[in-house]
Amino acid sequence: MRIVIASRILNEEDIVEAFVRHNASFAAHMLFLDNGSTDRTLAILRALRDEGLPLSVFQARAVGFDEARVNSWLYETADGLHHPDWVAFLDVDEFIVAGEGGLGGALAATVAGAATVPLVHYFDTVDDDPAEPVVPRRMRWRARQTPPVPKVIVRGGFGARCAVAPGNHGASVDGVALPQIGLPGAALAHYPRRSGWHDLQKCGIGWLKVLAAGAAALQNRYSEHYQVPFERLRDAPASLIGDPAYLAQPVDPARMVFDPIDYRGGELRHTVPSHPAMRALAAALHHAEALARAHGRLLDESAEARGLVARWNAEREFLF
Repeated sequence: MRIVIASRILNEEDIVEAFVRHNASFAAHMLFLDNGSTDRTLAILRALRDEGLPLSVFQARAVGFDEARVNSWLYETADGLHHPDWVAFLDVDEFIVAGEGGLGGALAATVAGAATVPLVHYFDTVDDDPAEPVVPRRMRWRARQTPPVPKVIVRGGFGARCAVAPGNHGASVDGVALPQIGLPGAALAHYPRRSGWHDLQKCGIGWLKVLAAGAAALQNRYSEHYQVPFERLRDAPASLIGDPAYLAQPVDPARMVFDPIDYRGGELRHTVPSHPAMRALAAALHHAEALARAHGRLLDESAEARGLVARWNAEREFLF
């Protein structure tokens, strides 16, 4: 069973090595599309490739993006270059958990064009050991309830006919949705928030990407979960940064279960300890700089853009 993992990635230096080492045990190859990482993400991926781990990296430096188009490109590229039986779409904070027979065994018994695996969310808590660099070893408390947002794994061979939905929650071929079947015994352990600082980094940059992509991105609503934290950080930063329970959540047995996964990746060799607040600040400034430079290039290259800015500068509105 030949499985290729396809992933978009941006500034994931704290988790990418563990992600590769663990999930490589389930996959023949791992294909990454980097969106302009400015931390050590690319250096870590290059070092892992040099070790002999089966991965390749493409890059697209877009300050805003069309997620469905990017996901579909990932499928077409994985399918064309690596001829997989299945393409699994994973974010870099998702770790495969599979029972006896593994993911390949579950997929071998699947006749549908697509399969789904549930996301199991893990929480960062005050119980975490900050000295543990392997995220799935450090974060051991998961949600009691599984949210109804499974991720899709698509059979290979469809090529450019396949379109993958935003969020990797579904797929279609020639405009017709692929029937999906759940995989018993398989799940994705999901570590979307490794600290309060990491959450602020994701929401801040995520909402700026939505705004930079224009009206269509605002209308599709797939990223609206970034908006409220972004606006709180912008308008009332002390309500988040000044709240110890936000920066490190207390353990809540009413909604959490102690259930660490069986991490298969071994020790890390290329991940360097760093403070999440410093990572968040650096990532935010890098992204703000990229937005400003993109705006400047538009003015340099487009008379229409220069005219628009001139009109903005000429507008005057009486306020009070």
